Amino acid sequence: MTNYTGSSAKNAYIEFGSTSIKLYIVPTAAGDSKDVERERKVPWSLGYDVFSYGRISPRTMAHCISTLKSLRQEFSGISFEDVTAVGTAALREAQNSVIFQRQLESELGLRIQIIEGGIEAFLLETGFRNMVDDFPTALFDLGGGSNELIEYLNPASTRKTSIPVGAIRLHCQLRRTRTLYNYVEQGRLIVEREMKDHMPGNMPRYPEMLGTGGTVRAIVKSLGRDSFDFEDLQELIQREIHGEIWPTMPKHRRLLFLPGVLSVEVLFRTMGVQKVTYRKASVKEGLISFTSMLPAMGKPS
Repeated sequence: MTNYTGSSAKNAYIEFGSTSIKLYIVPTAAGDSKDVERERKVPWSLGYDVFSYGRISPRTMAHCISTLKSLRQEFSGISFEDVTAVGTAALREAQNSVIFQRQLESELGLRIQIIEGGIEAFLLETGFRNMVDDFPTALFDLGGGSNELIEYLNPASTRKTSIPVGAIRLHCQLRRTRTLYNYVEQGRLIVEREMKDHMPGNMPRYPEMLGTGGTVRAIVKSLGRDSFDFEDLQELIQREIHGEIWPTMPKHRRLLFLPGVLSVEVLFRTMGVQKVTYRKASVKEGLISFTSMLPAMGKPS
């Protein structure tokens, strides 16, 4: 945890995701405040590197170091030696992740916790728990490299599953398909196989689910409402196949929209989902709440 200059003590957190580097500044006056005072999100190409070639490219490493140096200048009181930093799916799988970690520590004094999928799901569960009123219910967070599924079985029991399906990962797996038709059909098969391989026991059934992450946010924005059903996804896929333009969609989201929608569509079909409602949730809230637990996970040597 890190103080930065200002009228009161602050903590700093950095999350290295598949699509972006995220910095959060949080006040510490209340001891366990979850209110993010300032936040920066910088896109990078980590997911494309790792899920296409298995490694972090020198260009991506250089971009990361340049970005962090800029953030250090902007938040002049940050001491990277004490920042709580975590990496998720892409950094877990990068063949040269250790080299990347050592470079960040050597040049910036920053040490990253590479968290497993189960821990990532745990942090998501923790951050979202206060928003759950009805049981059983389920939440999924579809990211660039994985889909974290949290089942809130009752107030005292949850089940967490990390599925290696994400919008960037799926796009990289499908990038050599010759037609959009093949892209869609092969994408469905990949997602269905991964879900069946990683879900414990029989596939759970949830007619209604909560969804979060960039893809779900893009879906509800494109539809103009917070909930959607299977027919809505079918219409979005058809629009993608026929090349319709989404004028308000950010450029970085555009390429990932179709593989993301396919991933959610298979979730509907395999789990009997009839409706998904978007809720804003992330690892961030759980990370802030459980910072004190992270050193026990082990830091890079």
